[in-house]
Amino acid sequence: MMFGRRAFLQFAAGAVGGTLLSPLPWKLADDSAIWSQNWSWRPSPERGPITKKATICTLCEGGCGIRARLVNGNRAVLLEGNPEHPINRGGICPLAASGLQFLYAPYRITQPIKQTQKRGEASGFKPIPWDEAMSELLDKLVNLRTGGTPHAVACITGQGQGSMRDLWQQFFDAYGSPNFFQMPSHSDSLKLAAFLTLGKEEPLAFALEKASYILSFGSDLIGGWGSPGRMLALWGDWNAAQSENKTPSAKIIQIESRCSMSAAKADRWIPIIPGSEAALALGIAHVMVKENLYDTSYVATNVFGFEDWTDSQGKARQGFKSFLLASENSLEEASRRTGLEPAKIVELAKDFATQPNAVAVWGKSRDLPEKVHHELAFLALNVLKGNLKSQGMISLAPSVPLGPMPQVLADEVAQQGLARKSLDQVKAQDIPLSRKSLYGFLKNLSEAPSYPIEVLMIHEANPAYSLPGNQVFQKAIQKVGWVVSFSSYMDETSLQADIILPNHTAFERYDDVIGVPGLPQAYYAVAAPILPPQWNTRHSGDVLLQMSKNMGGSVADALPWKSYDAFLQDRVKGLAASGRGAVAQTSARQLQETPEGASPKANYKDGADLWKKLASGQCWYDAPQNPLQLVQSPSGKIELAFQSLQSKELEAGKDEQCLPNFSSIALSGNEKEYPLTLVSYQALFLSHGYLPNPPFMTKTLWDFILRNDDSFVELHPETARSLGLDEGNRAVLKTPAGECIVRVHLFPGARLDVIYMPQGLGHKAYDQYIQSKGANPNELLEVQMDPVSGLGTAWAARAQLRRA
Repeated sequence: MMFGRRAFLQFAAGAVGGTLLSPLPWKLADDSAIWSQNWSWRPSPERGPITKKATICTLCEGGCGIRARLVNGNRAVLLEGNPEHPINRGGICPLAASGLQFLYAPYRITQPIKQTQKRGEASGFKPIPWDEAMSELLDKLVNLRTGGTPHAVACITGQGQGSMRDLWQQFFDAYGSPNFFQMPSHSDSLKLAAFLTLGKEEPLAFALEKASYILSFGSDLIGGWGSPGRMLALWGDWNAAQSENKTPSAKIIQIESRCSMSAAKADRWIPIIPGSEAALALGIAHVMVKENLYDTSYVATNVFGFEDWTDSQGKARQGFKSFLLASENSLEEASRRTGLEPAKIVELAKDFATQPNAVAVWGKSRDLPEKVHHELAFLALNVLKGNLKSQGMISLAPSVPLGPMPQVLADEVAQQGLARKSLDQVKAQDIPLSRKSLYGFLKNLSEAPSYPIEVLMIHEANPAYSLPGNQVFQKAIQKVGWVVSFSSYMDETSLQADIILPNHTAFERYDDVIGVPGLPQAYYAVAAPILPPQWNTRHSGDVLLQMSKNMGGSVADALPWKSYDAFLQDRVKGLAASGRGAVAQTSARQLQETPEGASPKANYKDGADLWKKLASGQCWYDAPQNPLQLVQSPSGKIELAFQSLQSKELEAGKDEQCLPNFSSIALSGNEKEYPLTLVSYQALFLSHGYLPNPPFMTKTLWDFILRNDDSFVELHPETARSLGLDEGNRAVLKTPAGECIVRVHLFPGARLDVIYMPQGLGHKAYDQYIQSKGANPNELLEVQMDPVSGLGTAWAARAQLRRA
């Protein structure tokens, strides 16, 4: 009998198939699992009584209430949404649900460490005592002040809306340096739009709870826009109302080039040319004005600059109406810019204008500003709708009356340091509304700074990874004399430090949340620790206070608190003394139904009682505001012709520079060499900022986003075909800024000739579960400076894609 190769393969295949169809392998697997559970060395959760502790999540700025499940009171095993918290109402996002993996992460820095080799060498860090680390930092800070150069100290913080940011600012004011910077945020340009329109540089807020029609210009509403917990809860309400045929249920119109999760779940997806969202906003405004669909009486009463006007010099100025009706802003021009048929723009305009409680929202990313003129275009659309009024859809987020900081009595050295221009402002003379710009600071530092930075302190930020165009940070840090990291983790930026003073993680310390992005009500919450510190770490606030005390003099006087906890309690004491607001009990409606301008009756006795309630996971809130009562513009009205810009002597004869307008952003690079456009996107299932993606979240990624160590880019099938690429092919993605290896995922929801790349992968630090997984789009994107604000904006780059 012959037993050839074919017969052998048939036998082998039959044997494998037969074995799999029998119960034998499954029984063996079950027995193995039971057997392995009895291994004495197998890691397993501690057994003991279960308790729960409520607190506030500070992993992002959303202000959600969470509960930690503890075993024996000393081991956290689960984080879940707090059903009694009015923001997220029991919901929890993937990042918060995975939050304990940051507490117990193997890449935590467990004690102070100092670089003993060349900066950037991971193996060069050696442990040092806290006293030695603090002494080294103190000596450098004191020596710079003694030498009359306090301005040579700089700081970058990733905390944008907590009291820690205010403490840093207080320290820099007292020490004498103007070089204090925050990581970029969309709120930076939003606040400027509010300043030009209303005269107040405050965050804009949106009453989405009562919206019946939402025109979303690229805002990924269920992908992390605003407060993820609030938006997920709201989306659940809208879906429930729709499924039960109840009213009201908001109709969502999603406008963006890619079919995101929000677009897929919206009532309607309007795909447009990437980067043309503001052009569509102006196109819709054009139709509303031309067909008299705007709120005429509201605009006539409350708005300045809609009609042509005459300035104080007697010069005729163009108003927004004639600007919109000019040929360069015609319906056909809007169609050309956006790629939409004119009829569709007209249809959108009529829908938006006629729907009650319709609102336009915008903002592609929480982490980056947008062009100020584009922000103004979206806001102008809401002005035409009459949304900025009493009980309207848009207002300014109320401030929280926390206890004030002591007045800084800067000594002579500090006054001299503060008299110097911050390094970002040295070359910013031509920017009309120049604001603190991290990009400007890094760019000037990397080129030819007018003075050196000897000490750079980086607090809970990872610009070496998360800053688009992060090459500018890599160049700038080479010019810094000494770098101090206050990170809890060995991230890409910490690797570049000379010394690391590890902070407690978010669940081991007191912190606070001042305001929730996009929420019309005033909001304040205290995040209390769920466990004591697990390692030899210190709260960065305590380090700063100890440093100030040791420096003495006016610096110590400006920061008099014994601890960061005491500082927060002092702020809460001031909040209680204001008599404003109340502690939210259990109902979200308590916040939503608070009448505008009517502060709820205080339900706390004093500062100590308020602190006790806040530290137990509750939150303080206050009523929303009537934006019309807050207007402080030069005209005393809502402005569509911005006199604050007009007074900056912009280019003569160009009135459109003082009006909401659109200009396409010209990307660098040769169009023939780079025929495609790279656009990055953010998603709720991928952490993309200071915190890396935790293992739980990485495990949930589809294999067309990450497979082994390769991340995917999305490409329309026709575009892929034209490039000779197919599903899963490895390819070289190249932009003028750099190149990387990716795999291709064919996605009909992608626009032709556009490459979509997720944020959150491509780390070079941390551990085996995230390091070297995929590519980082921040190394490929192009950053451009907004001509009005000087803020860095980034959304795309020219690109080419070829088979690897």
